[in-house]
Amino acid sequence: MPLPLPMVKHNSYTSSTLIRLLAIGLNAVGALLLLPFVLNALGTNDFGIWAMATSITGYLMLLDFGIALACTRYLSMHSEDKQQWRRTFSSAFLLSLGLAAVLVGLAIVVQLSLYGGLLPATYQPIPDVITLLLVEVALSIPLRLYQSILRAEVRYVEIGLFEIVRIVLRLVGIPLLLWAGGGLMTILVYASVINVLFFALMLGSVYWRERSTYLDWQAWDVQHLRELLGFSQYAAVTQVAEFFKYRTDNLLVGVLLGVSAVAPYAIMVVIIDMLTQILMRFQSYWDTIIMRHAGEQRLASALDTTLTSLQIGVSLALLATFNTWLLGAQFLTLWVGDTYAALSTSLTLFTLILPGLAVQLATSPYFNALGRQRTNATLALLEIALKLGLLLPLINGFDADGVIFAGVVAAMVTALLRLWVIAGIVRCKFGHLVQVVICKLLPVIGLLGVLWGLRWMLESVGTPLLLTVAMILCLQVLGLLFLIRKPIKTHHRVVSAICPRLHGGG
Repeated sequence: MPLPLPMVKHNSYTSSTLIRLLAIGLNAVGALLLLPFVLNALGTNDFGIWAMATSITGYLMLLDFGIALACTRYLSMHSEDKQQWRRTFSSAFLLSLGLAAVLVGLAIVVQLSLYGGLLPATYQPIPDVITLLLVEVALSIPLRLYQSILRAEVRYVEIGLFEIVRIVLRLVGIPLLLWAGGGLMTILVYASVINVLFFALMLGSVYWRERSTYLDWQAWDVQHLRELLGFSQYAAVTQVAEFFKYRTDNLLVGVLLGVSAVAPYAIMVVIIDMLTQILMRFQSYWDTIIMRHAGEQRLASALDTTLTSLQIGVSLALLATFNTWLLGAQFLTLWVGDTYAALSTSLTLFTLILPGLAVQLATSPYFNALGRQRTNATLALLEIALKLGLLLPLINGFDADGVIFAGVVAAMVTALLRLWVIAGIVRCKFGHLVQVVICKLLPVIGLLGVLWGLRWMLESVGTPLLLTVAMILCLQVLGLLFLIRKPIKTHHRVVSAICPRLHGGG
């Protein structure tokens, strides 16, 4: 008989989301203050290398090929089986060690290419930077599996607190090192140590609480290794497709429209990426719960939780579009000057990609929990292919806005396809599922109507802009907090089609 895990006292959704939003705020404010300081201290050349290295780290994290996500999925689906946890964790750890060994091997090759005379010495310090980043990711990949344990236990408050620790140490330590005379490699080594420490804190948290590392070399087996690898390869495809959704569009814009068009588009991408991070923080909380319900064969609960995540995500996306329409011009003027204030209309259109992203964030864990990761990866790739297919025709008709329209249309079409696939899984009519989604979105649609009416009324009586904005934002916060604390539970025949009782077996 498998030994049950102790009852998990997981964190509340509101607390974990607020903690992680605090981390986003610290990171954003800190970056605004840190970047000018680093630029002045390092100079243009070394600053460029530092900026590229910071970006490369994020790309290299994709090289875990979905192992951490696969580990989270199987841990969540067997939340009460401690023996199965050891089997899953040990098998995933073995995979991560193999991948880490490959990265260390690449780091050695990079160093040999320099000191063996294959590259001229003038390429320094780029090879050393690449070597450092490869070693950092190699160390982080096995440790990331302990983040999977915290996710499986829905301990997002701890993850958020560790993230805040990492951000604070980085924002305080880097200026101090530069002030003390440190250079490029000094701050890169320090940042790498802090990133590894972030994941090491999760290992410490798990061991302190459970008195176990869940690592048992006798527990892994070849069959489960193949299951993890089979899941992770499709998860990796989805992760890579995510980076091609809009983050790499600067290159496309430069090639198709010229270098002069890159700067405006890059400004909008920064804002969209920030909004995307907020969406991910709000919706990632539900991923583990969806997987856990599916693992316990509570399929109705898994579907209902998926719809709740979709409701919150799309609601936030619609509010982001409204706020961009309301404040876009003023924000752009304050941030980058009057020259780019005219981007407010294009930026508002760009935010329409967010509802499609919210549907993806809500449905991906549902597909993964049901073992349909191949379907999820196919839909992610289909969105990219559709966008690329629309790119040239729309650019010819709308210039730079054509890139935005291509992304928005692709995201919307793929979102509908995701709902259509779910309707097929639960064997209901597509129209019925759409009715459920619309019903769940009625509160935010009503809120948007109230906000628009309030703005029109306040402008009609000549209320100062700052007071108008303050009142609208306060009303949004109150409505959002109500939505988060009491998400709408829609008892509908689509849910009952799987199970007569909402929280029963499948």
